[in-house]
Amino acid sequence: MISGTDATYMELIQAFPPRPIKSEAEYAAVQARVDALVDKGELTADEGDYLSLLGMLIERYEADHDPIPELRGVALVK
Repeated sequence: MISGTDATYMELIQAFPPRPIKSEAEYAAVQARVDALVDKGELTADEGDYLSLLGMLIERYEADHDPIPELRGVALVK
């Protein structure tokens, strides 16, 4: 992330280009970017859009690699 300035969307993309996550190492790198943005506090609109995009990449990776089992009946209650 570009520190000390309000980064534009394209600057954020250039600094850390979003790509589909294919490994745990890539997952950790994207999560670190997300954490840095969240820790910043108030975000610009561009940072918010970039954070949303990274969130979608994480969501897709987690859905593909750690699917939530569908529970019904007694299993759901437990």
